[in-house]
Amino acid sequence: MEGNLSKALWLGVTILLFIAVVTVGLSLFGGMKDVSSMANTQVGAIAQSMIEEEFRMYDGKEVKGDDVLSAINAYAGRSGEIIILVSTLGKGGTPVNIDLTNATSVNISSFTPYISDTNGTLSIDERCIILSSTDETLLKSKSKNLVDAARRDCESPNMTSKYINPSGKFMAQLIYDSNMKIRGIAFAQKS
Repeated sequence: MEGNLSKALWLGVTILLFIAVVTVGLSLFGGMKDVSSMANTQVGAIAQSMIEEEFRMYDGKEVKGDDVLSAINAYAGRSGEIIILVSTLGKGGTPVNIDLTNATSVNISSFTPYISDTNGTLSIDERCIILSSTDETLLKSKSKNLVDAARRDCESPNMTSKYINPSGKFMAQLIYDSNMKIRGIAFAQKS
């Protein structure tokens, strides 16, 4: 009888220890879940910041045509993700003002789109160029052949309206969507 009582006592103690360990584990898990969620949010913000950092060199800067051509070549593989809009002075074109300190509006038809296409419109809000669209798709992918053909056209002096002079001066601005995510770069040749 004493053996059965001893076994029952040990079984009871074991069950209580098991419940205590599970309770401690669950409370630690609950606390770590919040920490993990916060860490994921911060990692996401850092990742987005790193993605946007590659575009910062164009943010409100004056660049040479060679930099414009480099950007088109560098982002050529990201069709549907970003757009590069370029306005040149070819064929007597008029300069497009994208200096956000004094520009009030930007007409997207003044630009030639590279890398991606869009049916969207450009507006200026709080010193940012905003690309918005009534379509669900803000940017539309172009085929590799179309992207490559556009790249060749902008490098050919024979294509006067699309030619990007490597020594020309351009004003660069980042293009954002309505969520303030960088969606591209606008380049406008200066007179």
